[in-house]
Amino acid sequence: MKAIKNSGLQTISNIIVESISTSSIFCFGEKNNIQVVQNPFQEFISAQKEHTHYYLMVLTDEYIINAVADISDIIKTKTEGRYTVTLFFFKAKYGHYLTPNQIYFYHQVLTKGYKVYERENMPLSISFDGTPKRNIDSTRSYWKNRNKVAETFLRSENQIDYMDTGFVQDSMMHIAVEQICLGLINVFLGYYPDHFSMAYLFDICEIFTPLTSDVFPRTTSEDKRLFELLKTNPSSLRWANIKESCLIDTELLDKRCSLFHERACSIVEAELERLENLEPKKQKS
Repeated sequence: MKAIKNSGLQTISNIIVESISTSSIFCFGEKNNIQVVQNPFQEFISAQKEHTHYYLMVLTDEYIINAVADISDIIKTKTEGRYTVTLFFFKAKYGHYLTPNQIYFYHQVLTKGYKVYERENMPLSISFDGTPKRNIDSTRSYWKNRNKVAETFLRSENQIDYMDTGFVQDSMMHIAVEQICLGLINVFLGYYPDHFSMAYLFDICEIFTPLTSDVFPRTTSEDKRLFELLKTNPSSLRWANIKESCLIDTELLDKRCSLFHERACSIVEAELERLENLEPKKQKS
């Protein structure tokens, strides 16, 4: 593991350390985007907007409710949108009590990522006896359960005759897509999120597949409107007045959710088959 010198990561690290008691921070991915802003009244480019998104694992000494969302928002605000993050929190003292799948994720980040921050005079002391093995039976079982929940909600939502229930249908599709994302994340990363906003789950999925952005793009005004419908959390039904939604939007969202489910099932089965074939191949070599 080598430390990386980067002013952006240093700024982000300082914000995280100020916000939560932190043992170590590791960066294991980034996305860069440069947007050219042109002035139609001038011949030359007037400005360039740079944006970098980092994926960070943070080892902490405490648990703070909604820390993922709150600290992510602070970073975006303080850097004026120059930097954004997807945060993965682990309690440092529980590193030796993780499941085999969690240990796999932990190992991959620690051995292949970059160390951004380490508390002074308290280096991380964790050793691995080779690359941890995934528990494929557990992974397949977890996916089977998440998929069953998703299928049930999508099937039930499809049986509702639309009148003024679009808001309820949107929340049912929210549950289905959330469950699919949780299954995808576990199969490909061995990670169990403890924050469940749709945007956060989509960001994690984009580490290993473009599926979320392909099926649920957030580029046009229509895309963004549909994503807002998909974000309809079932908990909001506890107190909200049932809002009317556009039949066309609900039907289009339904089609996208069904396509997302179909493609997710396909790539999950391919990945599980790949994982199951790894051990025999190792034994033959």
